[in-house]
Amino acid sequence: MPSSDRDDRFVDLLLLRMNPPSDTKDRPYYTTGSIVSAAMIRVVLLGLASMVLSKYASTNVTWWFAMISIWGIGIYPAWLQYQRFNESVAQIEDGSLCGACRHFNPTNQLCSLLDAHVVHADTPPCEGEGWEPR
Repeated sequence: MPSSDRDDRFVDLLLLRMNPPSDTKDRPYYTTGSIVSAAMIRVVLLGLASMVLSKYASTNVTWWFAMISIWGIGIYPAWLQYQRFNESVAQIEDGSLCGACRHFNPTNQLCSLLDAHVVHADTPPCEGEGWEPR
């Protein structure tokens, strides 16, 4: 994996872009863990920026900056991405064989039997052979 791909992945996780790139075919681009970790990284960076700002601005300005930026830049985009992630998981659960299987883990779109990500609703990783009802 070239360095630029890793840098793009890091930037995508920090910005939580709403649409994953077209080259993600074999695994989900966003999972619950990547959404939460990116939000935590952004909140920590904004907290550090607020600490630096507190040296130069009044306490009132610092608190307003911290609260608005942590919500608007740190938490709200992650909440939007998590809602979109849940919509894609709901599509898999409602419209596929994997969604009705007891081995499907919705938090990361994983078939725990085969340890394979379920990306497309129409193609289960086990091809229906390992399916067990919930």
